[in-house]
Amino acid sequence: MQLQINIASHPLIKHWAGILENKDNPGTILRTACSELGKWITYEIMREWLVTETIELKTNTTISLINSHYKYMIVIIMPYGFILAEGARALLPTANITLVNCNNIVNNIPDQLNSFTKVLILDLFLDEIVVTPILKDLVHKGAILNNVKIACIECGTYQLNQLGHNWSELEIYTTKVNNAANEEAFSRENTFKNKFFV
Repeated sequence: MQLQINIASHPLIKHWAGILENKDNPGTILRTACSELGKWITYEIMREWLVTETIELKTNTTISLINSHYKYMIVIIMPYGFILAEGARALLPTANITLVNCNNIVNNIPDQLNSFTKVLILDLFLDEIVVTPILKDLVHKGAILNNVKIACIECGTYQLNQLGHNWSELEIYTTKVNNAANEEAFSRENTFKNKFFV
């Protein structure tokens, strides 16, 4: 099985990704763009990811509701994933939130995950060094890799190749695959750091 990479093409995703590319925008605009991208990428993921069940009403009509057996968890890689999560949480308001330090410190993913647990990992830039210990912990605690999705604004071909070797069942949603991510991600990360956290 090969790593599945989905480049989100919704017009609103393209719009907000374009705004994010302009580093001259003020921090408030960039933060709004990240939040909107988190919402719309999550929407793209949810279209086929949410499990619904048909309920029959007393009036002999049927309705579809989200299946309550499935539990949803959002793993936020701090600090930048938190900005994406602002939009994502609006679409998954009942999801459990887990914060993970970007320095490979994974210590608060709950135990006893199972095939009914669906996990969304959020970060601005995909980094296999950060994501790998999270994936190992999720699988160790019972998560099924087919139920894990990663959403990011940008990822590099090198990072994707590294993840693909060990985690080929993964599905990744992004706005951009960048061949020079190692060089550009550093300057973009500094832009976000300077505008969001100073």
